[in-house]
Amino acid sequence: MRRPRPISAALSLALAVGGGLVLGLHLRCGGGAGSPAPDSSAPAGPPPAPPAANCSPTAAASTTVNVKDAPYGAKGDGVTDDTAAIQKAINAIGGTGGTVAIPDGTYLIDALISLQLKSDMTLSLSSGAVLKAIPNGADNYTIVRVSGVSRVNILGGTLLGDRSAHTGTTGQQGMGLRITGNASQIAVAGVTAKECWGDGFMVADAANVSLCHVTADHNRRQGLSITGGQNVAVKDSTFKNSAGSIPEDGIDIEPNAGQTVSNVHITGCTLSGNAGDGIEDGVPGAYTGQAFIRYVTIDGNLITGNGVNTLHAGPRSGIECSNTSGHTFQNNTIQNTVGYGIYLRDGATGITVTGNTITNNSLNGILQYKATNNTLTNNTLSGNGVPP
Repeated sequence: MRRPRPISAALSLALAVGGGLVLGLHLRCGGGAGSPAPDSSAPAGPPPAPPAANCSPTAAASTTVNVKDAPYGAKGDGVTDDTAAIQKAINAIGGTGGTVAIPDGTYLIDALISLQLKSDMTLSLSSGAVLKAIPNGADNYTIVRVSGVSRVNILGGTLLGDRSAHTGTTGQQGMGLRITGNASQIAVAGVTAKECWGDGFMVADAANVSLCHVTADHNRRQGLSITGGQNVAVKDSTFKNSAGSIPEDGIDIEPNAGQTVSNVHITGCTLSGNAGDGIEDGVPGAYTGQAFIRYVTIDGNLITGNGVNTLHAGPRSGIECSNTSGHTFQNNTIQNTVGYGIYLRDGATGITVTGNTITNNSLNGILQYKATNNTLTNNTLSGNGVPP
């Protein structure tokens, strides 16, 4: 998300300390002129229960095909284009509840075509299996695409983008795994996505999605983008070293016009060394009233060392929230950010920030700017660069 950065001390409320402090305040701070209007269309009633993560998915049937066996004949030699062979195996197993097994090897994939998964199947990669994008110059590609299908498991292995060999210079939509098109009941476990031209993982307009024990490393735009859908659980995963195309976040929750993100739970994750925010949770100002984020819980994560060498004009944050309401950030450790620990800005309202340990960030531990009616309780702040 591209956005203006403050800061004028006369326009901001900064909550941070050089020493130790337990912060327990209920703050009702008025927004300034120009702040986006709060989301008045949020549904009434209590929030839904956080989505359950499916971290140990199993195939529905015992049928298994090996992509190296006849009649599929994938090579996995790092030389042969194996797209058609693996797709043939996917087509054979789709709808059966069975498994496509990919043994150790490097399988070249035409990411302009993508591997297109089917409903009712498991794609299982061994620990030494790599699906490697054949270098291209396109703004937009996907190694593995899950679109308009249901009851799909993706397990293990590595999705390797073409970042170092990409022949184009524009765009930021080169993805490792893209889950979209109203896909539902998708479980991703133990998968690594790295060196992609865009994001390692992307969830767009999908429901009941779990990402567990996944790793996103050195992708150019994001480790994970969530732009639309509901009931997304992200658990015990690592998002690190995103850099090269703004926003450069570990995780970016940012719907486009016409999209809604609802009921996201991020827990037990490590977000480190990203040039952007550790986690960004916000609606772009241009999409006010057209895009919505509801019921995000960020709980018990380690968010460390983000904001280094950002391409953005201003400093970044461990967690940044804008133009949205009703989320909870709790029990996180946020440290060593080149910027703010937690930054609530421009229309962030009704946010609960509690039980976080926020230390050694270069600017404010917690900063509010044109953010209203937020509750900050029992946060421990120390060693941050800007005192109260």
